[in-house]
Amino acid sequence: MPILGQPEWLDTAHLRRFQWTGIVADGKRCHTNKVPCHTELEKQFAEFLDAATDVVRYFKNERWGFSITYYENNRPRQYFPDFLVTMRNAEGQPIQWLVETKGEIRQNTPLKSEAAQLWCERMSTTNYGAWRYLFVQQRAFKRAMGTRIGSFSELVAQLTTAPPKLELELLAPDSERVARERYQTLLPVYSMKAAAGYFGQSQAVEPEGWIEVDGMGQLDERMFVARAVGRSMEPLIHDGDYCVFRANPVGSRQGKIVLVQYQGPEDPDTGGAFTLKKYRSEKVHDPDSEWRHERITLELLNPDYRPIVLTPQDEGDVRVIAEFVGVLPSSG
Repeated sequence: MPILGQPEWLDTAHLRRFQWTGIVADGKRCHTNKVPCHTELEKQFAEFLDAATDVVRYFKNERWGFSITYYENNRPRQYFPDFLVTMRNAEGQPIQWLVETKGEIRQNTPLKSEAAQLWCERMSTTNYGAWRYLFVQQRAFKRAMGTRIGSFSELVAQLTTAPPKLELELLAPDSERVARERYQTLLPVYSMKAAAGYFGQSQAVEPEGWIEVDGMGQLDERMFVARAVGRSMEPLIHDGDYCVFRANPVGSRQGKIVLVQYQGPEDPDTGGAFTLKKYRSEKVHDPDSEWRHERITLELLNPDYRPIVLTPQDEGDVRVIAEFVGVLPSSG
């Protein structure tokens, strides 16, 4: 396989034999006699590839060393796509696919996907054929399998088609489906201001409605949906996006995107003292209290906006309401 780096090629013939105690699939069209899998989703996908009429061969990227560089918080990271698939299109031409299977979408998932798409675009301009990238989300894959598709191209068509608009329509709080599926497939929807009041100050706030949530892992009662306001977090989060949050996050907030309530200047996006930003804390050693915050910066992704900087005297008035989990797919 060409990799646009050093070495120029990776050869599966050089893959050393290794033991695997996890999940395995048979791998009828795989370069190895068994397919090492980390999840049941990977196993199900391998079984689909074995049966797909247009798949020539595939390889599970396990202990092979193929990775793509992406950047998170201005630091280089390595992303290892799950599968490499060779299929033939309707004209009989071979197309190479990088495929990522995913049950839960995380903050760095869009960064990895963007890097993989860029890699495929660059590779397609060389003499190494056509390259594409496919993201296979667990629930979407399950729905596609329910339609009895028989080829990789049919799977691509289903997964890359925009979801129907009704998936992002709000359900009334008193609907029967809400009573049946709340916090299983549905989450409550609040405005960002209402969410800050409800989760930050225990104010009595009723949700605007409930919405179906897919691809965010197992749901629980700490999770909710709020619509983003403004452009300060573009390109990751756009104005009007439905964002999934988890309230009262534990552990370090450093470098995470969070919904914050604070005492200070109004956020130009929200018009209030609450905001969706990336949290950055600078600490210094204090002999009396060991460590203290010298500065808390609420950073943005859009360079057209200025960050919000809070000084130590503001620290007691800063409350992290919730941690950003992901953006729901657009209904447009």
